[in-house]
Amino acid sequence: MNTETSNVDYSYYNYFFGLESHGNTVITKYGKLPELDTEEQKESWNSTLEELGNRIKDTLASRYMYPHGEVVTCGSNAGGYFVILFQYGNVDESLMNEIYALIDNAAKEMDIQDIPVEFGYGIYQAEIPLDLEHTYHTYGENVENLSESEREAIEEYMKEKPERLFGDGNLANYGEVPLLKDKKEIGAWWNKLYSIKQGTEGKILPYLEKGQVAAYGIQLTRLHVYIYDGLPSEEKIALAEEIYQIIDEEARKQNVTDIPVAFEESGLYQPAEEVMEDGYEFGEETDLLPSGEKSIGETNNSSNNDSESDNESSSSEEKSNENNSAPGFGLLGGLTCLYGGWRLRKK
Repeated sequence: MNTETSNVDYSYYNYFFGLESHGNTVITKYGKLPELDTEEQKESWNSTLEELGNRIKDTLASRYMYPHGEVVTCGSNAGGYFVILFQYGNVDESLMNEIYALIDNAAKEMDIQDIPVEFGYGIYQAEIPLDLEHTYHTYGENVENLSESEREAIEEYMKEKPERLFGDGNLANYGEVPLLKDKKEIGAWWNKLYSIKQGTEGKILPYLEKGQVAAYGIQLTRLHVYIYDGLPSEEKIALAEEIYQIIDEEARKQNVTDIPVAFEESGLYQPAEEVMEDGYEFGEETDLLPSGEKSIGETNNSSNNDSESDNESSSSEEKSNENNSAPGFGLLGGLTCLYGGWRLRKK
């Protein structure tokens, strides 16, 4: 895959501060890339870009970043570009020129000419803490009624490195996340992913029964497949390609092309309580498990569901949950995913 044109690969981007984006769309690029032929050169350049980010952080956050402006994230990509991500909106060229001038001036102080900068849109869901009393501001909501202290709290939060909440698909990444402009579009896209997942479960179930696939579910903006890490490398790559074809075929039936799917390695025979206990589930969802059983996950009720599912005698008697609800937008980013809700168990 050409990761230069794909936004499904989380590891392609390294965010210095701001919010984590769940899918990027490039607007334009400025400057000129330096020669980066060796790993040492790439590592040195990445460190230089991070230092540059620290130099402009305060000015960028106080003038141009949310809630004061349109910028949401600052970082770099694996191609060597400094990256600025906006919230969706009409970002005119004059604003990008102004921000580029800020970055370029700081870069020149570091003896860097024609600093390469990529401008783009990100996809975001987040709950931003405003005080120690667990008061939160939902990203994207009206900021006009916020007090000065609340704005300052958001500004300080935006200057922190975002937590990486999802796996980056260390085995393989396919497809592209579409530009999702608001919560409504994110919800509609999640429903499409849910429908595609439901349409492919029957064909992916044999891979789970054979122990080749550990779990299959939905992250916020993409499908995610765990492949057992005990398999030979060649087999894991072949499985990723084979399973993607299955998912892609179903997606095309539903008029979705370039369906985004991340494949990650994972152990298989781990007790449920030892695997990803800190996940977030919204609405009800059905996830395939290694035994071929299905586990129904509900928000804030995972422990009860684990107990109930352990008492089920036969997965063949269960019916798939047809609740096709849109994602929630609650605490800790309103993450609509089953990444942490997959409960892997011993056969």
